[in-house]
Amino acid sequence: MFIENSHINSIKRRFIALVTDYGYKDPYVGVVKSVIKTINPYVEIIDLTHDVNRHDVLEAAIILLVSAKYFPRKTIFMCIVDPDVGSERKALLIQTRNYYLIGPDNGCLTLLAQQDGIVKIFDISSSKYALAERSHTFHGRDVFAPVSAYLSLGIEPELLGIPISINEIKLLDFKKPIVRNNIIEAEAIYIDIFGNIMTNISSELVSELNINTGDLLKININNKIFNCKFVKYFSQVNPGQYACYINSWNYFEIAINRGNAARELGVNRGDKVLVEFK
Repeated sequence: MFIENSHINSIKRRFIALVTDYGYKDPYVGVVKSVIKTINPYVEIIDLTHDVNRHDVLEAAIILLVSAKYFPRKTIFMCIVDPDVGSERKALLIQTRNYYLIGPDNGCLTLLAQQDGIVKIFDISSSKYALAERSHTFHGRDVFAPVSAYLSLGIEPELLGIPISINEIKLLDFKKPIVRNNIIEAEAIYIDIFGNIMTNISSELVSELNINTGDLLKININNKIFNCKFVKYFSQVNPGQYACYINSWNYFEIAINRGNAARELGVNRGDKVLVEFK
């Protein structure tokens, strides 16, 4: 089922942002993008990332959560981190106040969906707009890509799937930090390519606790205890020293100036982080 170019020309340009754990060794990313472009050659495809840790649904959800506000309204976010592909799990289209989210029903869409406000949810598992021949192991190509492409052409979500309620989908959340006396009990929720350790401590909590630039904090991760200066940017500490700061996503982060804090400390996502402040 394809749309004539004359119709495509009448559609305002839309964005599809891709988040996957495919990497670039295999042809998966290229094939997904080709399916989209075959249906709508005028859509703009943005590769948000294809290097989510394999099968890491929460990491994908966090990436969507912190990135979406930098995209225009009505952007279609397609997330393909789908370790249960081929099982009974649903395929979803979630319409929020500002965006459309397409991906598996494993929670990867729901941090962003709940933050932006869910308007409608559709099960697209059996959508007539999916490819006629469907693999059990490549729904990114056969379901998510064509449905995203037709949505970008202006096909109404009601035609792409079956309405369902929020009670019928899997929701994700990450734990909120706990403050006991002068210690924040938090966890590492994301580690970037530089080895910077993003925690679940929000900038709002840091402000509430009156943690200020220049304060010396005591950090305990994996029973490794060290002092960390709270700064605005890396060069406020010397190369090789620890720095704590509010990162570009507005979360408390721990780094080593020109080093790799996660490697130095042996930290993985989900590890407990204790932050002691005055």
